[in-house]
Amino acid sequence: MEKIYMKNLDVLTNMMDESKNTVYNANAKVVVLSTMNMRYENIAFNADLKEHPYALTNTIVLDAIKQFEILQEISFLDNNLELSGCKSHYQEEKHEELFNIIWDKYNEEEYSVYVKRYVDRINFNKLDELIIGKDCIDFGCGNGVFCFAMLEKGANTVTGIDFGKDSIAFANKYSDMKNIKDKTNFKAATVYETGYDSDKFDFLVQNGVFHHTDNENLAIQEAKRVLKKDGWMWYYTDGEGGISYDLWDASVHMLKDVCAEFISNTLESMGIRREKIVHIMDGMSATYRHTSWDEITTRLSKFGFGNFKRLSGGTDTDFDLDVIEKDPYGREKFGEGDLRVLCQLLEK
Repeated sequence: MEKIYMKNLDVLTNMMDESKNTVYNANAKVVVLSTMNMRYENIAFNADLKEHPYALTNTIVLDAIKQFEILQEISFLDNNLELSGCKSHYQEEKHEELFNIIWDKYNEEEYSVYVKRYVDRINFNKLDELIIGKDCIDFGCGNGVFCFAMLEKGANTVTGIDFGKDSIAFANKYSDMKNIKDKTNFKAATVYETGYDSDKFDFLVQNGVFHHTDNENLAIQEAKRVLKKDGWMWYYTDGEGGISYDLWDASVHMLKDVCAEFISNTLESMGIRREKIVHIMDGMSATYRHTSWDEITTRLSKFGFGNFKRLSGGTDTDFDLDVIEKDPYGREKFGEGDLRVLCQLLEK
């Protein structure tokens, strides 16, 4: 069946592109697009749909058009306050701004739940023997959540690098609070040049970072350099082909002139839970490079990685292979799904 919603998604895109660049319209865009994407989640995670998901998605896109039209009908409320533009449309600078805002906003209780989520993922995928007693590094660690999960699972040491200085400050503060500074090392650095010795780490995490970079191959090369031969890597990247990718990618375009901090403030003012604010901001602000299982494993094999195994997120809201295969419309909804790859460095 044809992706009938794409034509109307183009209509919505044109409407938003042609609207005035004001604070009023920016708020309208955030509300309309958040509504559209969250309504789609009700479709995505319903395995007993009575209609094709393309038709149902078309309905919510039409509703988004109507919702934006209604807000335009009352645009006489607009005081025409011009929206301050984003600091940069350059991809990596945009992501630095976005993720620096996202990752340091957790309170202690929220963060503890977040760490447990990754502990559960390690348990679900039975990765203990790759982590216990090992020296581990996270490329693009954000606020350090995966590092603290690995430490909880018995890692010898954990190292996290990220280009977000506020995120690194959050991770260091958490280390101080938990009195585990002797086992942690967090610093602001790029995934292209970490500054660490070659052949230093036993286990490396790349959890949804490299698909935001301008040069994924250069990042993989640096990961290979610091990882010991026969070491293992968790490599998470975005799949391709699903409905949500189309909706999120279109939303990123429509919000290209709306800064991450503005989006965050709008969502916070609505009283939305922290984890959903992070989810929505990531989906509507971050630029993703989509790929397939075959493409990413072929790419990694050229750098000497092998023994590929597909891992799972472990929750009902992850686009895992078992979820895709059990859903009659799994491929339409999720495409390639979330690609969590476990691989071993066989050749240095």
